[in-house]
Amino acid sequence: MIDISASSEPTLAEAATRRLRQDIVGGGLPPASRLRLRDLSARYGLGATPLREALARLAAEGFVTLEGQKGFSVPPVTRAHLLDVTRSRQVVEPEALRMAMEAGGGSWEDEIVASLSLLHREITRADPGSEHWVDAYEARHHRFHRALIAACPLPSLLRFCDDLYLQKTRYRRLIEVAQQDWSHILSAHQGLSEAVLARSAEAPAQLAAHIGATAEAVLAFLGEAPSSG
Repeated sequence: MIDISASSEPTLAEAATRRLRQDIVGGGLPPASRLRLRDLSARYGLGATPLREALARLAAEGFVTLEGQKGFSVPPVTRAHLLDVTRSRQVVEPEALRMAMEAGGGSWEDEIVASLSLLHREITRADPGSEHWVDAYEARHHRFHRALIAACPLPSLLRFCDDLYLQKTRYRRLIEVAQQDWSHILSAHQGLSEAVLARSAEAPAQLAAHIGATAEAVLAFLGEAPSSG
């Protein structure tokens, strides 16, 4: 057990927040599972104080649910939440992309090209049965989507986009372990990259459609139909 002092608590709380978020997003802590301090302390080798602070932070971010006397738990995977996150992304991320296309320069373009290349490389060695590969693919996928909007001059908007992206990741990982048309996925990202680099006026709408397509794939995997609204 790590010894906790007043001066070290903020650093430990940040580490606990990061590790908990990673395990919630990645499925290491399954949807709807209880988050008991004793279990978390044994899992992470941290004391109760930084873990409580981490859980409070994650509850504020929407990654953890607090239910009165029941304590903390991982939010369940639900259709309503998936559509909420998806539609929120479809509102804010295309706007961040518009700003990025207006402000972006050579280094922004270079990162889009580089991140697409890394994503392409990861897709060519797809191994959905490997949790290690899914983690690697997710890292490449996240880097690409971050790169698209990185030149947006509003840091708060970028942080919000990133939070929504991570919320969506819990759902996307459901279909990454299933049989996927990886060539189609690569083609979709290549097309999006080309539209953005060309500063196409259609690129924001293309991004919104891309975000929506993922939600439709998840709902199909879960045997549900998307809302017509």
